[in-house]
Amino acid sequence: MLEEGDEAPEVTAPMATPDAARETERGSYTSDDVSEFSLSDALADGPVVLAFYPGIYSRTCTRELCELRDWKADLADTDAPLYGVSVDSPWSLLAFIDEYDIGYPLVSGFNNDVIAEFGVRREESIMRGIANRAVFVVAPDGTVTYTWHATEPLTFPDTDEVEAAVASAVGSE
Repeated sequence: MLEEGDEAPEVTAPMATPDAARETERGSYTSDDVSEFSLSDALADGPVVLAFYPGIYSRTCTRELCELRDWKADLADTDAPLYGVSVDSPWSLLAFIDEYDIGYPLVSGFNNDVIAEFGVRREESIMRGIANRAVFVVAPDGTVTYTWHATEPLTFPDTDEVEAAVASAVGSE
């Protein structure tokens, strides 16, 4: 797993956005509804928060993504976009965004290396290949300034710590 002070890898991956989820009827998504996420493009506007999670529609991940949805709403004045990242396909991510009114994009690690590049790919067990639960704050220069990973099931990041890391990364611009 990447550590604080490490350089974040340049990654690109398919991305499901709230706008695309709202504009297309659920079950009718096509590749035209999928955007491209580029970490370097996202960092051009300031720090970025990446929240890795195993998969949508599971009990724990649904709870986490909804908590992050509510937390992100409280941070409307903070200039740091939040992106969820899992191995799910972009079309299932669009449906999840629509169903749970998620207001931030979800990045698809399906068939690409974004999860492995951050060092959070589960390598053992029947669930090999999914992401372990982790959060990274990446400063505009590409430096990882905050990391968190779950050590037990049903644990979530301390959003106050994430918020403080974002404020610090904004201050270092």
